[in-house]
Order: sequence, then structure tokens, then C-alpha cells
Amino acid sequence: MSVARTLQPRRSRRLWIGYIASILLVFTLGLLQTSVFPSFAIVGIRPALVLMSAITLATISNDARALYWGFAGGLLIDLLSTTPLGVNALLFTLLVYIVGGQGRRFDRVNPVFPVLAGVAATLLYYPALILMLQLLEFDIDWGRQVWDRLPRAAAVNAGASMLLYPVVRRVDLWTHPQSGARFLGRSVGG
Repeated sequence: MSVARTLQPRRSRRLWIGYIASILLVFTLGLLQTSVFPSFAIVGIRPALVLMSAITLATISNDARALYWGFAGGLLIDLLSTTPLGVNALLFTLLVYIVGGQGRRFDRVNPVFPVLAGVAATLLYYPALILMLQLLEFDIDWGRQVWDRLPRAAAVNAGASMLLYPVVRRVDLWTHPQSGARFLGRSVGG
């Protein structure tokens, strides 16, 4: 009995491991999004990995951690890319709040909803980004940047959401373990 207890890490150590894993995940996704995918775009589209991970976390989690992921991830994308500072941080935070918050009405255990939420976030993100950049006096062609790329971006980000779902779910379980009563629509315990 005591051997089994000593092999399991304490709850506080498990939470710290989860927090470190979540920071490393967002940082790694940000680096992949800004350094690897501009050179190796999928059907001409760079996936929004950080946004999709924050949206996925928002749809499967009951707390505000996804807002922190969205803001910190957006700020990281702003720092690592050529967009003006704060544009992605604002948009990611708003999209996580709007799209991810709607998931509270649905069953969060279903992996289909994070993918649909990722598509909805994509359909809102690209036009909002172009609008923000035009407000900051960038010269951007709406037809080419939004209408031609938006269907491909939705498909690429849906695929990214499907791939990110198990990873984000694991990090969510590490940082905020749920009891079995979650399937009943309520959370009991930690």
C-alpha cells in the first residue's frame, strides 16, 4: 500500500509539471507557427496553432486558463512575427472568450466541438485581423487575403485542432484534474 503511494507524485508536483508543460506547449506552438510554417505552409496556409490550442482548452475547461493562454500566446505571436504588438493578443483573447465560452452549453468531453469551435474562431479571426491591420493603416487586399484563403484556413485549422486536442486535453488533466462526475454535467472534487 505504501509503495503505491510513494510512486505517485504529490498533487502539487503534478500541478507544477502541468503548468510547466502548458508553458512549454504554448511556446513550442508559437515557435512552430512563426518560424517553421511560414516556410512549409500547408496548401499555402500557416496554421494558427496557438489560437487553436487556446480555443481547444476553452472548450474543454471550466476555468479562465484559456484566456491566459490566449493572451500570452497572442503576445508571443506578436513578438515573434511582424504584426504590431498587441493585435494578436487582443484578438486571441476575444476569440477565446467568445467562441470558447459558448462551449459551456455543450458536452465538453466530445472532441468534435473543439474542432467546430476552431473553425468558427478561424472564420472570425482572419477578417478581424485584416480589419485591425487596415485600421493601423496597412494596405491589404481583402479579396486575396480573406475570401481566397479563408476556406483553406478553416480546413487547415480544423486539422490542427484535431491534432492538438489530445495534447491539450492531457495538459488540462495535469493542471486541473477532474472527477468522474464531470460526465454527469457537474464537477465534484478537484
